[in-house]
Amino acid sequence: MALAFCGDEGNSTAYNVDHGVLNNGCFVDALNVVPHVFLLFITFPILFIGWGSQSSKVHIHHSTWLHFPGHNLRWILTFILLFVLVCEIAEGIVSDGVSESRHLHLYMPAGMAFLAAITSVVYYHNIETSNFPKLLIALLFYWTLAFITKTIKFVKFCDNGVGFSQLRFCLTGLLVVLYGMLLAVEINVIRVRRYVFFKTPKEVKPPEDLQDLGVRFLQPFVNLLSKGTYWWMNTFIKTAHKKPIDLKTIGKLPIAMRALTNYIRLNEAFEAQKNKRPSSPQGSGSIWRALCCAFGRPLLLSSTFRILADLLGFAGPLCISGIVHNTKILGVFFISSQEFLSNAYVLAVLLFFALLLQRTFLQASYYVAIETGINLRGAIQTKIYNKIMQLSTSNMSMGEMTAGQICNLVAIDTNQLMWFFFLCPNLWAMPVQIIVGVLLLYYLLGISALIGAAVIIVLAPVQYFVATKLSQAQRSTLEYSNERLKKTNEMLRGIKLLKLYAWEHIFHSSVEETRQKEMTSLKSFALYTSISSKSFSFFIHYSQHACLCLGCFAGAATNYCYFCLSVFSQPLKVVNRKRPAREDWNNYTSHTRRPINITELDDFCVKITNGFFTWTPEGPPALSNIDIRIPQGQLTMIVGQVGCGKSSLLLDDPFSALDIHLSDHLMQEGILKMLREDKRTVVLVTHKLQYLPHADWIIAMKDGYIQREGTLKDIQKSETELFEHWKTLMNRQDQELEKTTIETKTVLERTNLRRTMYSREALLKDDEEDEEEATESDDEDNLSSVLHQRAKMPWRLLKHTVMVAIDYCLARWTSDVFNHSPYSKIFSILCCLGIVLCLVTSIAVEWTGLKVTKKLHASLLNKIILAPMRFFETTPLGSILNRFSADCNTIDQHIPATLECLSRSTLLCVSALAVISYVTPMFLIALVPLAIMCYFIQKYFRVASRDLQQLDDSTQLPLLSHFSETVEGLTTIRAFRYEAKFRQKLLEYTDSNNIASLFLTAANRWLEVRMEYIGACVVLIAAVTSITNCLYSKLSSGLVGLGLTYALMVSNYLNWMVRNLADMEIQLGAVKRIHGLLKTEAENYEGLLSSSQIPQNWPDRGEIQIQNLSVRYDSNLKPVLKHVNAHISPGQKIGICGRTGSGKSSFSLAFFRMVDTFEGRIIIDGIDIAKLPLQTLRSRLSIILQDPILFSGTIRFNLDPEKKCTDSMLWEALEIAQLKHVVKALPGGLDAIVTEGGENFSQGQRQLFCLARAFVRKTSIFIMDEATASIDMATENILQKVVMTAFADRTVVTIAVSTVPTVPTLGAALECEISVPPLSADWINVAQRLQQA
Repeated sequence: MALAFCGDEGNSTAYNVDHGVLNNGCFVDALNVVPHVFLLFITFPILFIGWGSQSSKVHIHHSTWLHFPGHNLRWILTFILLFVLVCEIAEGIVSDGVSESRHLHLYMPAGMAFLAAITSVVYYHNIETSNFPKLLIALLFYWTLAFITKTIKFVKFCDNGVGFSQLRFCLTGLLVVLYGMLLAVEINVIRVRRYVFFKTPKEVKPPEDLQDLGVRFLQPFVNLLSKGTYWWMNTFIKTAHKKPIDLKTIGKLPIAMRALTNYIRLNEAFEAQKNKRPSSPQGSGSIWRALCCAFGRPLLLSSTFRILADLLGFAGPLCISGIVHNTKILGVFFISSQEFLSNAYVLAVLLFFALLLQRTFLQASYYVAIETGINLRGAIQTKIYNKIMQLSTSNMSMGEMTAGQICNLVAIDTNQLMWFFFLCPNLWAMPVQIIVGVLLLYYLLGISALIGAAVIIVLAPVQYFVATKLSQAQRSTLEYSNERLKKTNEMLRGIKLLKLYAWEHIFHSSVEETRQKEMTSLKSFALYTSISSKSFSFFIHYSQHACLCLGCFAGAATNYCYFCLSVFSQPLKVVNRKRPAREDWNNYTSHTRRPINITELDDFCVKITNGFFTWTPEGPPALSNIDIRIPQGQLTMIVGQVGCGKSSLLLDDPFSALDIHLSDHLMQEGILKMLREDKRTVVLVTHKLQYLPHADWIIAMKDGYIQREGTLKDIQKSETELFEHWKTLMNRQDQELEKTTIETKTVLERTNLRRTMYSREALLKDDEEDEEEATESDDEDNLSSVLHQRAKMPWRLLKHTVMVAIDYCLARWTSDVFNHSPYSKIFSILCCLGIVLCLVTSIAVEWTGLKVTKKLHASLLNKIILAPMRFFETTPLGSILNRFSADCNTIDQHIPATLECLSRSTLLCVSALAVISYVTPMFLIALVPLAIMCYFIQKYFRVASRDLQQLDDSTQLPLLSHFSETVEGLTTIRAFRYEAKFRQKLLEYTDSNNIASLFLTAANRWLEVRMEYIGACVVLIAAVTSITNCLYSKLSSGLVGLGLTYALMVSNYLNWMVRNLADMEIQLGAVKRIHGLLKTEAENYEGLLSSSQIPQNWPDRGEIQIQNLSVRYDSNLKPVLKHVNAHISPGQKIGICGRTGSGKSSFSLAFFRMVDTFEGRIIIDGIDIAKLPLQTLRSRLSIILQDPILFSGTIRFNLDPEKKCTDSMLWEALEIAQLKHVVKALPGGLDAIVTEGGENFSQGQRQLFCLARAFVRKTSIFIMDEATASIDMATENILQKVVMTAFADRTVVTIAVSTVPTVPTLGAALECEISVPPLSADWINVAQRLQQA
């Protein structure tokens, strides 16, 4: 075949210039080549010699980047120009026909223009990034020449009568407009930047963000092409494959995305709403309006991208329909648009470009929505934090707002709000898709399409109803999950008490009961999910059955509508799920801390006159008729009994848990020297009355009011009885200080050395455990293998086989339009079978997963609650709680869905490629390079995704911890005026978490764009090979449509497969972490003695024999007690005293086998406790710990969780603990509510409740481990007398930080770690005196 620019057909008409050179079409086309050759000739040396050589040596840093005026418009116009030029090339090729020679002038100029357009944008990008605008003069000349030559061609078309009916005329007119607009953009750059034709050019600096070398998130600053394809992420993804990603790698956030910037924007929107409606209350409506005002514009942009993508999505079915029905080639010189679109190859190319554009718009919509959600999340978290800083502490202490609720608000609700913004465009995009899809079906299929529309109308309310039920199920799941986590948190925080009291089974049953409710909700959620996603198979069945054999478009379009409906339900779930979060927000915006104005009058820095204070606005006053004055620059002490109102002033005794030496040292060196000499105003609440002589001002409280204030001399004169009572207590405390054994320097050094060795050994052990976990992580996890079995269910493969058979049947049916009966029956049977298999498979998979997770949680709870105390002392509580919260949530809800989606997408992808290969075997040749590309893309992505996901999780933990620490230490932060520091820390944590989330989002979009583009290539190759086979091998149109329909979905399948593979890799880490905890060795609860060998009332006498006892906290650590020998007779009252860290608590724990007794033994009433079952031993003894622990619930539950005692027994215990009058005054009495941690009671009252709890047990051995540390001396005296009378016949072992006159000392022997001889007769005499006291 001959080849010539103007053709070679034996005549000279193509070269005839008799009517003028410009009237020769071939010459005009040749003239149009000149501008493109000029640009290529001018720019290639600069690109390849200049920047090409530089780029190989020096990387131009982004600190020089900027955007010239009209940057985005230039890129948009260039993209449109490239598309029009492709159409011009295609039009030239199609119109050239099948003549003997080729007329190159019909398409070669357009090809040169295409190369020139690409060169122009590359050239412009390099000039822009290097900020050297003078070189843009070349583009100015190019656009001018291109505009002139194309205008000449357009004018000559008009002169020769070529009009709008010819496609070439329309394309030429479009090119004239585009070149003219690009020329105008270039002139505007000269006007603004003044780089030529002006004496003084305008210097422009890059954005402030880019000048900061720490900013590495470049999405807002790159060009439009890089934004759309995430090309700037290439370097980052490749770097992640070489070394792990950390916070230093991802750098800092751009200013516009930082939490402070977005908080200011949101706050301004809130203020604007307040100003608009100053009289109306600020409810949820104003909150939504403020959110939309602050972040509505990017959401509108996202919605625009989404609608464009959805409309372009219909190009696929339309092009497939055209390809199936128009497999022919035209051969004329001038063709119309209709004739151009009748060419199957043209439709294949147009389908390819439509897919590229549609996927780009779709990913852009996703990115903008998620970025907006992340910015919103940062603003909301900052807003919540600032609200916390203004909260009244009554909100926390009265249980109206707990730390768990705030953490849920920050960790869950803000994320849900972020995802709502992501799914929000579906609310209006999906109805648009459905309406357009039905209209197109009606256009192609006629009245039969209305049957499918009717099914949509009928099933839409059903889908909404199912979605509502789904959201209700999820809401109840979240409620039960929160309740379970709350109980688990309390269980872990009080695990020491639970083990000492043998109450593990009670809290284990409580958590399991809540877990069972949660599993019931999860089963309902799984059922509704299956129905929601599978019920619309009915729609596919009936709509396609009604459409019969009316073309392949029906299958593609109805599948598309089905996808729209299934996705449309997702934002409905989120909308319904938002209601609790919004209610939390409404509750959260109330009860803020009232501002306190501190006025300085005379020499007093604080003065309160006639003050009444309540914890809640409706509650009774906790403080009444308060008149106090705090002198400026002096030491003021506040004293009073437990419950007198000291804590209601936000104050507690800081010396309560310290021994007498340490508290005296802090008093002398810290308060009297550092603070007092510095003229600081000091307010000290204390029970240690020996410090009263140091006070400049004393405030005595009683029953919620001020009993007396003044100097010590004033009180001595006016309140003689009160002063004498104080004097008695002060003398006792002074004697206590004098009689305490003075520690030598050698003992202190040895104690410090011992602690240092313990910490080092513990650290080495932790390192060894980490290495073991790293080694064991490679082992096969049995539970993981169980989860993997779900992917191998035989009916899953059967289901996909049926689905492919349905599509194949439909393809055959469309090829045999005159024989409906057999196809109709087979199609109906297969559809019904597919519906049943889809529903059964989905429910079976979900419920199988829930069965596994139920076992996993039960095993984890059993292992943790039976673990030795050393495990809880060496493992952070947050780490254990994360296994029950985040990891269990991942296994409950994420892994089943991810595994289902992974297996489904893998089978769909394989089946799609198999169908395409069956239809067109030539496709297999092109499949190899595409598969290689997919392999490397997913390989690089999975590494980066795993690191970024872990970084996202790891940066969230400090953020949540900061919120929790702020809530718990709110009074301290306010007292030290550290609000600004903590706010700044919050902004840093929030920005770190947000930058990790943004990079993860960008990485996901990077993958999806590339997979979508590979999918578009698959469609193009499948279309071209199918058309070729149809033209030359007589392939049926039905099979062509089947292959192309499957090809359209390949990109989605590839995306889902790679994303779910990466997600599954990360999520299985939760299973491995839980499995690591399952290897924890439990305590040996079994004993050598059976229940029949243990007396029912053991121990009935309370005799204790300690023989050569040596204990340690772990087998790898040194002993804390060595060779201790002692004998405690029945009914004795024994004291164990010593300095902090001397081993007193370890001695008490040895009675309960909470520490490792590696030598010696303890015999109680003739039975070696090592032979007893742990449950029996611990249930027969009583102990009161130093730290008061109360659980949320009622007072009755805290005193008697086993429900063994009558009300009279409980009231008796409360009376012994001096709490009867307090509880009677509460609403409900014994059933009065105790908030989380007992925050609605003072520290001293909580200690007294713990005393009452121990009294309830009525065991013959009673151990008090510094139980009165938080109690004032007067109350302690009363309690000691009560203990001596109420427990006259019981053995009482009291542990104290210091010596009291009436208690003998064992502490010196214990802390020196030497042998302790059996108790002598002096001990017995002292005990007798104690009994007589």
